[in-house]
Amino acid sequence: MFSSQLTTASIVPRRVDTVAAVRAAIALDGAAVFGGLHTETDAIAFASKLLGDKYIRVGRQFEATARSQDAEAAVVDEQPVDKRGRKRYFDMSPDRMTAHNDGFAFGDYAPDYLFLWCKQPALPSGGDSFLIDAVKLTRLLVLDPSTTELADFCWSVDIDHSEPNFQQSTFSPIARTVASGREQARYHPFLAPIEGESEDAQWPMVRKWSETVTHVRDSGPMFRAEAGEMICIDNYRVLHGRDGYTDPNRELYSIWGWSTEAVAVPQQALDIVQPDLAALAM
Repeated sequence: MFSSQLTTASIVPRRVDTVAAVRAAIALDGAAVFGGLHTETDAIAFASKLLGDKYIRVGRQFEATARSQDAEAAVVDEQPVDKRGRKRYFDMSPDRMTAHNDGFAFGDYAPDYLFLWCKQPALPSGGDSFLIDAVKLTRLLVLDPSTTELADFCWSVDIDHSEPNFQQSTFSPIARTVASGREQARYHPFLAPIEGESEDAQWPMVRKWSETVTHVRDSGPMFRAEAGEMICIDNYRVLHGRDGYTDPNRELYSIWGWSTEAVAVPQQALDIVQPDLAALAM
């Protein structure tokens, strides 16, 4: 049984119309929507301007269309099951997408800001978005005696954030305060305890965090991004995803940004289909 308070971690982002207002909304809520961006060049320029003097890099990561996702899913489907029985997949479900922070496969090199620019929404319906303030969610867990242990686990116990067959070089808790002072809380479908003697005891907590995120995803509000709008997200703090869609003309771009507050900044483009984590560590 989940507390009804947990759903307040869901976000319907404010639609605002200035750089200052977007910055303020992200600081307060974790996300905002800005409109009037009619080309990808406009979207990237706005994201760069938003980061201001903290800017390091902004650029398109991938094109989220049915065509491109089918091609990427075919490559990922050829990758093997890992030694823990897990297999990578691209979420092509017609149902609601798994909540996640973008770039989770890359660990500390994941972008600290995410920009989802909508060129063409699914018509007549589908593809509506959800956002979850995962940092706030861990704080809400403290308020219910039945979930305070989970909250403590999220902030204090190192786990494995790797994807199957792409092992990261370090471990860290689900939630943490990074060197810049930003708070970060993460979720994706492959989270696991560190292999070893504590693994069996920690699996129930990892699964409980997954169940909690899924509950908030399914009980919280959805919203729709229209053509020319961009969802601007604190990718350290906020999980995102969308409902399924069938419109082959739906077109959205995932733009990744790194600021001076990022834990680590990659020196090369990141390939989410076949991530080269060894190269990142060099």
